[in-house]
This record gives sequence, structure tokens and C-alpha cells, in this order.
Amino acid sequence: MKIIKGIAYGLIGLLVAITAFIFACAFNPKLSETISAKLYGRETAEEEKAEESKSKSKDEDLEAEPTMEPPKGENPLDKAAGKGETVKDPAMERGEGEAAPPKEETYIIPSEEGLSIPDNVAGKTGYQPINEEASNVSDEEAKKLTEELGYGQEGDGLEFDQLFYPYYHMLDDRGKHLYRQLYANSLAFNKQFKPVESLAHKDMLNAFMALYNDHPELFWLDSGYGCKYKGDGSCVEVDLTFNSTADDYENAKARFEAKAKELKDGANALTTDYGKEQYVHDKLIDNVDYQLSSAMNQSAYSALVNGSTVCAGYSRAMQYVMQELGIPCYYCTGYAGENHAWNIVALDDGYYNVDVTWDDNDSGRYDYFNKSDSDYAKNHVRRELSVYLPPCNGSKYRTQEEELPEPTGTVTEMRSLEDIGKTQDDVINTLNDYYYDCYNQIIEKGVGEYSFENLIGSETLLNEIYNAYSTKDYTHGYMDNAVKAVNAGTYDMDLLVEELQGHIFRLTHRIKLGF
Repeated sequence: MKIIKGIAYGLIGLLVAITAFIFACAFNPKLSETISAKLYGRETAEEEKAEESKSKSKDEDLEAEPTMEPPKGENPLDKAAGKGETVKDPAMERGEGEAAPPKEETYIIPSEEGLSIPDNVAGKTGYQPINEEASNVSDEEAKKLTEELGYGQEGDGLEFDQLFYPYYHMLDDRGKHLYRQLYANSLAFNKQFKPVESLAHKDMLNAFMALYNDHPELFWLDSGYGCKYKGDGSCVEVDLTFNSTADDYENAKARFEAKAKELKDGANALTTDYGKEQYVHDKLIDNVDYQLSSAMNQSAYSALVNGSTVCAGYSRAMQYVMQELGIPCYYCTGYAGENHAWNIVALDDGYYNVDVTWDDNDSGRYDYFNKSDSDYAKNHVRRELSVYLPPCNGSKYRTQEEELPEPTGTVTEMRSLEDIGKTQDDVINTLNDYYYDCYNQIIEKGVGEYSFENLIGSETLLNEIYNAYSTKDYTHGYMDNAVKAVNAGTYDMDLLVEELQGHIFRLTHRIKLGF
């Protein structure tokens, strides 16, 4: 009886506890949520709300992250140019494409104050920055243009390798879309069309600049264009301009490609990218004259076909031929006392600055050939989108510091035979004597990596030697027998030419003979 009575009291106590719990939950809902979370592993509503808020905030931050390079609004050059600051490659910050090694991530913009421009190259510039002729139209006219104009060629499906077309990859998706349209319409000779992306002035300018800088083969495209903007600042009509070659394109293209082929054929006879680079550099110097008044002087056509140009034409001709040879070569623009253009070339150990225009002078052929950014800091400063090109830190093929002109601006005289410890008796005057001398020097030095030199007595003979390498006649002229005589199995060779006083040329062979 006592047991039954105890059970009854226990049940009554449990019922009272459950009733109290129900009333507590009714007056404090958070209590039930907490207990439910403990029992079933769920977060409370408050915790869920906090987590949702946190996630939403994170998503909003991601959506707000800028994707345009260079950033919209503020031009990074306004802050960095001439300040000695670092500009990072936006594509690397974003992680797109093939990232360069860490050491290649930044270009340091030197100060433009106190640049030292040597007298023998002062004024040898002529690059004209991309110019947009902007005009405003009423909303009514903008609507009419939008209805009447078509897109022309939109360029859908086009792709551009970042290694050869770096400027394309400096743009965001909308900029790239417009770039493809500009490219396709340039190929189709469409002058007026509605942009596929109606961008603000700065973004339109960047897209056109990127296109122009990437594509020297568009030799008929002028470096200026027009845009009509409506009230909200967006472009509703693009107007391209073409030079006179567009009127006779087929013949102009044939002449352009024939001249480029001459350089390509000669360069392809050489075995390394460095040798090909040096060959193209030298031939442009030999074949082109600097002339500020030359026609179409912002185009590669002026250098390759007309034989006279300014820095822009030299650089775009170098860029085009090197691209055709499969060697990355970029058109770089900036400041060198005046607006100026030069090249950046990629070789196996990194990037190098090359200024063919400034090397085309009476005092030195390689003063500005394959230099680092630190070498160029005293007289070249990148501007515009070119600050995002890779920095030049290569060293394997860098010409020596002492070959640079003195910063005082004095003209360095060509060296004489006496300066290099030679006499007229050491000069070679026939192709057969050149072959004989090369053969004997290889036999003497044997297998390995080394250099040897010849002194060439005339420019005529130098051209014969270039032709021998272009046609591969040099192989049976001396190389095959020399390789066999030293029991070598493979070889690589580069040539470097220095002009001495009296039209004598010092020809240096850098050779590697292996088993």
C-alpha cells in the first residue's frame, strides 16, 4: 500500500513539473528553442539569424569587389606615375590566366623628374597617345542612333592568348567584349557601329588602347577614334578611322607581309630566340630611317614598307615580326623626355626592354638592347596601360651596363681597331676567309660553351654572312665539318654585331657545342 501511495505521489510531482515547464515555455519562447537545439543539434533562431546576416554581408562584399583593371574612376597613374610607387598586375591580383613567378609581379614606376636623356637620342620619339574624339548627343538623337546602327561584327568566339596579347587580359568582361567587337570590325573595315557594351569614357579608351597595343597587324587602323555619348555618359556610336592603306588593302597587305617575311626568313635561320631577336633588331636599324614627318608613322607599315618612321613604327614593326616568329613581344608606351614607345621582349629567363629607335644612331647599336627596368629607370618611364606589363628583370641576355651612354648626354664614339687591340691585318674581307676562320677557332676551342670573334671588313660582306645564315649555307661552309672534327653532336649559336670605325664590324659568336 505504501508503494502504491509513493508511485501516486511521484506521478503527481511529474505532472506538476511538466505543467510548470509548459507555462515557462509559453512565457519565454527562447527557452524552448534552446532546449530544442540541444536535443536535435540545431542552432537557435537567433543564432541562425546572426549566421544568415553574416553570410549575406560576406556575399555583398564579394559582389561589391571591383573587377575592372585598371580600376574604374581613379586612374592608378594619377597616383603612382612619377612617384616611385609599385603598380601590381591586376590579372595577378585576380588570379586569371597564367601567373608569372613572384619576382615578376610588379613594375616599379620611376620618377619622371630628373630623367637624363642623352643628346644623341634626345627628341627621337614621336609616339602619339591614343586619342578619342568625344561628342555629346541629345537623348533623342541617341535613341535614333541606337535604332539605326547595328553592331557590325561582334567578334563572338574570339580568344586571345595572354602570353601574346597581354592588354586584352587587363580588361574586365565588358571591356573584353568591346575589344573583340573593335577587333572584328577593324578586320571588316566597318567604321561606324553601335558598341556591344556602352561604357563610360575611360573604359572605352582602355578597350581601344588595349586593342591597338596588342595588334600591330592592323596596320590600316589609326591610333584615334571617335565616340558619341548621351547624357548619362555612355557611348552610343563608335567611329573608327583608317589610313590610306585601307583603300588599296590587298596590295598593301602583300607589300607588308613580303617585307615582314624577309625578316622572318633571315631570323628563322638562327637557332635561339635571342639570336632571332637580335637579327630583327639589327635589320630594322639597317632598313629604317628615323623621320618625324614620315607617313603613317604610328603604324608598323611605315617601318617595314616605307622605310621611315618614328618610335611607334619601329616598335610596332619589331612587335609584329617577333610575334610572327612565335616570340612574345609587347608594345610599351611611356615617357622619355617626350611621349615615347619601345618594346618588351620575353626570352627564356624573363623579360627585357628593347628600344630599337634609340639604338638606330651613329654611336651605338646596343645601347638600349635587352635592358632591365633598373637600366631604363634613368630615361624611360612607362605610362597608361603599359604599367601593367611584366617587369623586366631578365639577366642572361642583358647587355652590359658599360654599354649605356653616359648620363651627361655626351655622344659615345664608335670604337676603333686599336681600342680593341686589333689591326687591319685581323680584318676578314671574303666569305671563304670567314668560314676558314670560324672553323679554326672552333677546332681550337673544342666542345663546350664559349664565344669567338671575327672582324668583317665591309657591310657587303656582313650582308653575305647574314644571307649564309638565312639560307643555312654556313652549315656546309664550316659548321658541319667543325662539329664533326671536335666529335660534337649538337650546337646552338647566337651572333652579336658591333660596328667599329671605318665600317668594320666585330662579329661575336656565342656557341654551345655538346655531345
